[in-house]
Amino acid sequence: MNGFNANNGTTGRRSLFVDITFSNGTMYACVVGPRIGEREATVVANAVNAKLQQYGKKVGSLVLDFSEVQFISSLGLGMCIDVRNTAERSNAKTSIVGLTVHLKELFEMMRLDRLFTIESKSTKYGSAA
Repeated sequence: MNGFNANNGTTGRRSLFVDITFSNGTMYACVVGPRIGEREATVVANAVNAKLQQYGKKVGSLVLDFSEVQFISSLGLGMCIDVRNTAERSNAKTSIVGLTVHLKELFEMMRLDRLFTIESKSTKYGSAA
């Protein structure tokens, strides 16, 4: 499962719970669902934070894609904040795409929409970011 990403020719490695690609200053992290609990949140945070540190100031924006996610635990929400804070240290903006209506309402209720740009999934991000 940990091989080279054939989507865009970058050496983004596939983790069990997140597929990360980097292109033209945008790091795209597709979170693999359907649930993001304690185990998944830890793996995703470690993988995304490692890539953010690897690319450093080259990252202008981080896109977290939750299109495959149906449930996020409180630890999953904390993971979102953690990777956002890591991205912010490199002056990268973080956006979230692909939230279900329920998850979007959860982010708004927890006021996390103030920390992230929340967008509907668009062709702008596609599979190769």
